[in-house]
Amino acid sequence: MSDDFKFDGADTTHDERVARIAEGIAALVAKGEEVMAALESQAEAAGASFGEKAEAEEASISSFAAAVQAHVEKAATQFAEDLEVISKAVEDRRRDEAAKNADEPADDEDTDDAPYQPQFTEGAKALRERMRVGTGSELMLTDPEFVERFANFAFDDVPADVDLPDRTRFMCWLATLLGCQGIDEFRALLPAALNVGVEPEAVKEIVYQASAYLGIGRVYPFLKATNDAFVAAGIPLPLKPQAMTLPTEESRYEGGENAQVACFGEQMHGFKDRGAADYPHIAQWLVKNCFGDWYTRGGLTIAEREMCTFCYIAAQGGCEPQLKSHAAANVQCGNDRDFLIKVVSNNVPFIGYPRSLNAMAVVEEATKE
Repeated sequence: MSDDFKFDGADTTHDERVARIAEGIAALVAKGEEVMAALESQAEAAGASFGEKAEAEEASISSFAAAVQAHVEKAATQFAEDLEVISKAVEDRRRDEAAKNADEPADDEDTDDAPYQPQFTEGAKALRERMRVGTGSELMLTDPEFVERFANFAFDDVPADVDLPDRTRFMCWLATLLGCQGIDEFRALLPAALNVGVEPEAVKEIVYQASAYLGIGRVYPFLKATNDAFVAAGIPLPLKPQAMTLPTEESRYEGGENAQVACFGEQMHGFKDRGAADYPHIAQWLVKNCFGDWYTRGGLTIAEREMCTFCYIAAQGGCEPQLKSHAAANVQCGNDRDFLIKVVSNNVPFIGYPRSLNAMAVVEEATKE
C-alpha cells in the first residue's frame, strides 16, 4: 500500500485518517490528470502528423488521376483523328478502285498481288453515268469479274441491241424485279430509275399495281424499299393522290369496265356478270379491284400499265395463259409485237433465259392469233 494510506494505529484520530485518505485520493486524481494530459498531447501530435500525411497522399493521388485523365483524353483524341484519316483513306481507295478501268500495272512484279479491276465497255460506262449511282455495290470489291461481265451485258449489250428510252427500260426492270422478287436488285436500281427520269408517281404506281398480280405478301417489302429510297432522295411522302375512282362499287365498276374495254376490247362490257356460277365474285373483283382500283389511277398510262403487267407475269413464270391474254391486251393498247419483243429482251439479265424464252413464245402465239 502507498505510504499515503499507512496509519499509525491508535495514535491517529478518525478525522486525521479521513483527511489523510482524502489527500491520497487527491494526489491520485492529480497524477491521473497529469497522465491524461500527456496522453492527449501525444494523441494530438500523432493526429496532426497523420492528417498531414493523409493530405499529402490525397494531393498525390489527385495529381496522378489528373495526369492519367489528361493522357487518356489526348490518346482518345489522337485515336479519333487517326481513325478518321484511316476511314477516309479506305473509302478513297474503294472509290478509286471501283471507278477506274483495269489498266496494265506499271510494275510487273505487283501484277499477281493487285486486285482485279473491272473493265467496263464504253456503253456500260455511259449508262452507269446516266444512272449516277456511284461505285455500285460491295460486289465491286468481292466479285469484280462478275460485276464486269454482268454490267457489260445488262448495260451495254442489251441497250445496244434493244432500242428503248431509258425511262421505259427502267420501268420494265422495276416491274420485272417485282415479278421475280428481286428485292435487293430493286433497291439498287430504284435510285438509278429516278435519276434517268422515272417519276416518283410512276414508281409508286408500278408497285401498287403489282399487288393485283403478286399479292401483298410479295409486294410489301418492295413498298417499304420504295419508301426508304424516296426518303433518302428527299422525296416527300405521301405523294399526291392518283385515284380516279371513288371508293364506291358503282364508281369502281364503271372505271374498271372502261379500263378493261381499253385493254381487251368491246367484248369486256358486262364482264362482271359473266363469272363462274360457283365463284362469280372473282369476275366482279377483277373489274372493280384489279382494273377499277388500279388501272384507273394516274401516274401511268393504260399502255404503260399493261406493259408492267406483262413484266410481272413473265417474271414470275408459270402463268402463261394470263401472259398470253396480257400480250394481246398490250397490242390492243398500242404496244405491238415488236415492242413486246424489246420488252422481253430488255428483261433477260434480270429473269434469265428460260422465262424470257417462254415469254417470247407467248408473244409469238398471241400476236399470230
